[in-house]
Formats: sequence, structure tokens, C-alpha cells
Amino acid sequence: MKRGRRPDAASGFTLVEVLVALAIVVVGLAALATTANQGARTTTYLRDKTLAQWIALNKITETRISNTLPADDTTEGELEYANRRWRWELERVPTPVEGITRLESRVALEDAREGSWLGQATGFMGSAISAASINPPPPWTGTTTGPGGAPPGTPGQQPGPNPPGGQPQPTPPGGAEPEQ
Repeated sequence: MKRGRRPDAASGFTLVEVLVALAIVVVGLAALATTANQGARTTTYLRDKTLAQWIALNKITETRISNTLPADDTTEGELEYANRRWRWELERVPTPVEGITRLESRVALEDAREGSWLGQATGFMGSAISAASINPPPPWTGTTTGPGGAPPGTPGQQPGPNPPGGQPQPTPPGGAEPEQ
């Protein structure tokens, strides 16, 4: 008599096959969870780094707009920004160029270990550089020059846009239009 399956036995998966399939699913889900967790941590880190960079740039801008160099070589402080507590440091560094001072700004989360700065920025200010100013405001309304950069109505300038190449063509003597 031959040994083997009985023809009337129910077909299906063995316990070993089910366990192997479950192990493969568990490994796949673990890899997926790890990737999602890593993506979330990276997003949080980049958000914090961006905010720290903004704070560092703000500290340099505030110093330049005040038009006053910090009294100490290093100024420190804390602030709240985006519902987080931050620690900042602004360092005044002399340069070899007379009248110019380098400002180095560093920012970290308040509970971060000492020296672990998330954001850094460098700026310059001094008497050899014009002061940051908002007066007069920039001319956002347009230009007051005519074609070719000359004031409007300048003799010898052709009205309208410049021809290809950007150079205006002079008006010939007698005021006749140049031939095309």
C-alpha cells in the first residue's frame, strides 16, 4: 500500500507554511514602521533647523537695524518662537578691515546640550558698510527713465521698446525714422 495523502483529505496550508508567511509579513511591517518613524524624525529635525536659522538671521537683522554694535563680545539670551523655547548667542568678531565687524549668531533649543547649535548665521556691520535702513523706501512703483535708460524726452532716443540686442537706435538728422 502506498503512503501519502488520502484522496478525501481536506487541502490547505500546513502550520509551517502559515508561520513562514506570518514571519514575512512581520518583517515587512517592521521595515515600513521604521521608515515612517525615520521620516517623521527627519521632518521634525528639519523644522527645528529651519526655525533656528530664522532666529539666527533675525538676531543679526535686529542688531543691524538698531545700528548699534553689542556692548559685549558675546551676548546671550532666550526666547519663545513657534511654541518652543530657544537659546541664542550673538558674537561680535573683529575683522582685519577697519570699520567692519563680523556678527556670528547661533541658536539651539533651550534643553539642547551646550555647543549643539541647530542654526547659525553670519553678518557684517560697521562704519565701512552703509547702515540698514528702510528710508527712503525702495521704488516699487517703477522707473522714471525712458527707453535705453535715458530720461523721458531725451533727443536722439527712439520711443518705445529697444530693438533686439537692447541698444536704442539714434534718430537720424532731420527727425526722419530710420529705414527698417
